[in-house]
Amino acid sequence: MNLHDFVHGVDPTIKLVIEDEFPGTRCVGGKYVPSTHSIFLYEKDIKIQCRHLFGSNECLESYQWIILAHELGHALDEDLLSLSAKFDQTEDIGLLYQIECNAWEIGKKLIPFINSELFSSIKDQSLAHYHKEMEKIS
Repeated sequence: MNLHDFVHGVDPTIKLVIEDEFPGTRCVGGKYVPSTHSIFLYEKDIKIQCRHLFGSNECLESYQWIILAHELGHALDEDLLSLSAKFDQTEDIGLLYQIECNAWEIGKKLIPFINSELFSSIKDQSLAHYHKEMEKIS
């Protein structure tokens, strides 16, 4: 199954856009834009991230599925807008952490065909930044 068909099967109202690379200076594999209910995947950035984490692109296809599932997790998270609004008011890093955890938990359920250890490894790497930031303030 290709990524577009998968997204359409999960929620036909979500638009999937696959671009060559993220337009900014950061290395971003994917993002969800609530205002347009769109998921963007950035192919070059996904390859860079995969090589950085694993030393090669041997698991690139699975890595891409995991990034997509995480972004779908944001798109399907019923609490995203309220958590985002609270974060905008408070700048509480714990709210960002909750947003990311929600997306990971929802996303994991969508791709049972992906190796769970690989999924957990990528999830843990993604959340490590939030753990460090929350340790600084506690």
